Amino acid sequence: MLKNLIVFGLLCASVCFAQLEVAFLEVKNAKGEIVQLEPDFPYAHVVILWDDKALHSHPRTGVAWSNPSDLDQFGTIKETLSIEPIEDFEQLIERWIGHPYDSRFSWEDDAFYCSELVAKVLGLSPEPMHFDPNLWPPSFSELEGKPGISPGKIYRKILGRAFSF
Repeated sequence: MLKNLIVFGLLCASVCFAQLEVAFLEVKNAKGEIVQLEPDFPYAHVVILWDDKALHSHPRTGVAWSNPSDLDQFGTIKETLSIEPIEDFEQLIERWIGHPYDSRFSWEDDAFYCSELVAKVLGLSPEPMHFDPNLWPPSFSELEGKPGISPGKIYRKILGRAFSF
């Protein structure tokens, strides 16, 4: 009986404390050129890897779980950062699964862009956005200074541990 309890406890601990990975993807355009959305950051897409699944938001899928091997159609994982487990992770994000992609880059909860979704899952606050005119079309200038977050800012916050879970 004690042996069964110990095995059960170990199994529960491994499930309850599964490691989360935040993966940063290099994206290429139709010409094979790397898409760069920030002057000082090479990755244009961000996802959460957990329990052999990938959580992300993309114009083709909206907010969805994907098989990590299916991410190749969106970009190439170039770097991952481990983060501490989040309590009730699946329940937390369940309310967002199936929502559309947010091409307006707003911080509302009706649609999500990739880094907005990841930031909200991690509990990261938005910051004033900047759309470099050398990298973004002029129409994005209207979003300048509005609340949001980029993959690069998520990356820097995780490395700097500028937040707690």
